[in-house]
Amino acid sequence: MTLDNINELESHLLDEIDELQRLGLNTEESLLIAKNRIGNTKELTAEYGKVNKNIYFRNKIIPYLKGILLFMAFITITNLLANLSLIIANNVGIDSENLNYVSIGILIFLSLALSIFAYNKYKNMSLNSRKLTNIPFLVSVIVISKLLTFFSTLFITRSGSFGISDFGNLQMNLSVYNLLFGLFILTISFVTFYVSKRENKVKISE
Repeated sequence: MTLDNINELESHLLDEIDELQRLGLNTEESLLIAKNRIGNTKELTAEYGKVNKNIYFRNKIIPYLKGILLFMAFITITNLLANLSLIIANNVGIDSENLNYVSIGILIFLSLALSIFAYNKYKNMSLNSRKLTNIPFLVSVIVISKLLTFFSTLFITRSGSFGISDFGNLQMNLSVYNLLFGLFILTISFVTFYVSKRENKVKISE
C-alpha cells in the first residue's frame, strides 16, 4: 500500500467508529465492528495490490532478493576466508597436506560459529533480521568481499611462493564445501515446504 492508501483506510476506519459510537456502542465495540467491516489484511492487500501493481510486485520480490543476497554474501565470505587461510598458511610454513585440514577446519568453524550465533540470537529473541538482511548492507558486504577475494587471488597467482597444487586443492575443498552447503539449504527448503504444505492441509480439513 502507499501512504495515501493507509491514510484513506485510517480515515474510513475513524468514520466507521464515529458512526457506530453515535448508535450507542463504546469505543472498543466500535473498533472491532469497524475493523471487520473494512476487511482483514489479506483481503486489503489483494485489493490494493490490483491498483498498485508495481508496489505490490516490489514488496513480493524483496524477500527473495534478500535471500539471494544473503546466500551470495555467505559464499563470497567463505571464498575470501579460503584465500586468506592459504596466505596465512604459506607465511606460517604449513605444508600442502596440513593446508587441506586447515582450510576445511576454517570453513567448518565458520559455519558452526554462524549457526550457533544465529540460534542463540533467535532463542533469546534478539535476532534482528532486518539489520542482517538490509539490502544496502548485504550489497556492501558482497562488493567489499568480492574485491578482497579478487586481490587476494591475484596475489596468490602472481606470487611465486604459492604452489599451483596448493591453490588447486584449496579451490577443490571450497567447491566441496559450497556443494554441501547448497545441499543443506535445499534440504531445509524441501522439508520446510512440505511441512508447511501438510499443516495447511490439516487446517483446511479442520
